[in-house]
Parts: sequence; C-alpha cells; structure tokens
Amino acid sequence: MKLFSSCLAVAASLIPAMTLAQNTVTEANTHLLSAGDSVQVSRIPDGVYLRNTDDPDDIIWERLPEYRVEVAPAPAVHESVELRVNYDADAYSVYLNLARTSDRFYVRMRWRDDTMDAVTSLDRFRDAAAVQFSLGDDVTSYLMGSGPEEAVNIWYWRSDDDAVHNLAAGGPGSTTLLDNQPVSGAGMYFENDGDPNEWVVVMSRPLSVSGDYEASFRRNTVPMAFAVWQGSDGQRDGYKSVSDGWILLEMSDR
Repeated sequence: MKLFSSCLAVAASLIPAMTLAQNTVTEANTHLLSAGDSVQVSRIPDGVYLRNTDDPDDIIWERLPEYRVEVAPAPAVHESVELRVNYDADAYSVYLNLARTSDRFYVRMRWRDDTMDAVTSLDRFRDAAAVQFSLGDDVTSYLMGSGPEEAVNIWYWRSDDDAVHNLAAGGPGSTTLLDNQPVSGAGMYFENDGDPNEWVVVMSRPLSVSGDYEASFRRNTVPMAFAVWQGSDGQRDGYKSVSDGWILLEMSDR
C-alpha cells in the first residue's frame, strides 16, 4: 500500500484567495493509484471558494494534486452484458482531484471522450460517471457491495440531465434511489483543438450524513471506487468501465 500526500504548499498557495496568482503551485505529478493505495484528501482552507459549488473549470483545481486511476470493462453480472462487453478493450485513465473544506467533500473527474453523448434513445446511450463509497471498510466488494449488511453509497452523474443521483446498492441488481438527495454536481464537455476531447465532472456533498446508506466523511479512512459509461460504445447499466478495487481516502488533516 502506498500513501500519496498533498503537500502543505498546496494549502498555503490557496491563502488568501486574492494572492492565488502569485502563489501558483507548479503542475503536480499525476500519480497512478492502484487498489489499496491511500491518498490524502486535499484541504481547501476556509475563506477560499469555488465560483460555483461544483464548477468543473474553476482555477482552484489547477492548484490541487491530480491523480489517476485506470478503468477497464467491469465483470459481467448478467448474460445480456456478457454478450456486449469486450474484455480486450484497452484500459484508460480517469484523472482525479480529491478535496474537502471544513464542511464539504469534492471529487473532480475528467476523462477522454471523443464524442459528447447526452441523449438516450433506442440505439443511443448517454455518457455517465459514478463514484462509490463503502459504508464500512475495504472488505466490502467494490463491485456494488456485498449484500444489505455490507452496502455501498453511489453518486451517479448523468450527462442527459447534468445531475447527480444519490444511490445505494447491496450487490448487483439492487441499486436503489435514496430518499435524501444531498449530492450536487455539474459536468462540462471540452472540445480541445489539437488535444483529445474530454468530460470534466465535479460532484460534492456536505461531510455530515443526512440519511440512511450515505457514506460518512467524518471518519479517518473512506474506501472509494470509480466508474465511467461511454455512450458511443453502447455502454449502459452494468456494461461500464470500472477501477480495480478500492482507493483509500485519508480524510483527517495532516
């Protein structure tokens, strides 16, 4: 297990907000995270704010460490998915910023996507992304949980409504929309001249729990996993690309 820590200079560069330009941190190395790795969640000091709560293009993200995980086709849990999935497809990177304030947790994801797919119809499927948190420890299966007693909390962003849905699951086929919907988010699609096009999505939630089956961020370690759906590849439902195993978020200040 490796521990990746955000340097104290990052926090220093964010104080005060008016001096951001003078205190720019050089672009951090993008660390590849593997299953079981621990990563320190960056602390955004009080008094530093995003332009909007979930702004994917805020300058603050350039000041924080960026990480990446590899995602690959998820194991099929239904015959209909088995018929569609291509296990020979190359894994690709999803880039991450992980941050918190005194009262809110943020995750920013970006990934290459040559086409913007924001409509679902008979033969077209939307792009989407999700993050998943174990409600317990990393013994819980990262593939949708291990049953009702070892469930997971899922934040599911969809490109068609640009909203995040707060879900829970206790195994494949058990995904449930929760009564409380405290998670917010926003996505932006960038058509980059000379560079790959990409989606950038931010999701966030207050640190405090507001209902059952919601992940607590008032603990030292939070297991987290990631998923992406590429609509242009026909991905939907259980046909998706996922990270391999849990990344362990270190929530306490260092």
